[in-house]
Amino acid sequence: MPSEEPGQELLLRELGRINSELATHRRLSAMTVHDLANPAQVIMGLSELLLDHPTLDPFVRSRVEQLHRSAVTMSALIADLSQGHALDDDTHHEVRRVDLVELVSSLVERQRVLAEAKDMRLLLLVEQPDQRGCWVDGDPVKLERVMGNLLGNAIKFSPPRSTVSIAVDRGFDNAKIAVRDQGPGISAEGRTRIFEVFHRESGTEQVPGLGLGLFITKQIVESHGGTIDVTSEPGQGSTFLVEIPLAADEPYADLA
Repeated sequence: MPSEEPGQELLLRELGRINSELATHRRLSAMTVHDLANPAQVIMGLSELLLDHPTLDPFVRSRVEQLHRSAVTMSALIADLSQGHALDDDTHHEVRRVDLVELVSSLVERQRVLAEAKDMRLLLLVEQPDQRGCWVDGDPVKLERVMGNLLGNAIKFSPPRSTVSIAVDRGFDNAKIAVRDQGPGISAEGRTRIFEVFHRESGTEQVPGLGLGLFITKQIVESHGGTIDVTSEPGQGSTFLVEIPLAADEPYADLA
């Protein structure tokens, strides 16, 4: 049997090396997910125990409820990873009826601690004339991740003592969520690439991040049948607008 060509041997060795590295990365990822799951469960369990306390101070109870909800979200994301679902997976959804007003309001309250650390103000505006909520059919964990990414970016990139505004509006067909900051703004070229994977706007290298958040956000929004867009000018801040179809029995409800 003739010996393999030198080029084929080199290719086989390179494929073997790549497969070995991939196997190592998979093991490290599995170990990381496993190690993250335990503290998340501990936080969730302890917060549940505290919430069962009959004499818990109302202010403390509200903070523990926020902690518990964050732990639930973290546990769900870890569970997705452990089952092989990527964070930008747009096919795996646990669809439920979700009130976006409640989801956004809860997240804003939990993010206030980050804003207060920079002496910033979070302003929540809700437009729902009949106070019935703003209902969509979607994955609550992933929708919360969308808002967490947008609000987290607004706080991270805005200067101290500035204001971040979050507006929720129930239209006829779509729920609309706008997040406006007073940050450095985005260049014209940056706006065309802002949702690309690993994209970072020039001049933001000193701010922690990998350029994944907005890419993942866009994937999640579009997988829910929605859209996301940005308006911005350098030095004038940015506004991100998310639109998601209302639940099947919600459109034109104001006219019923």
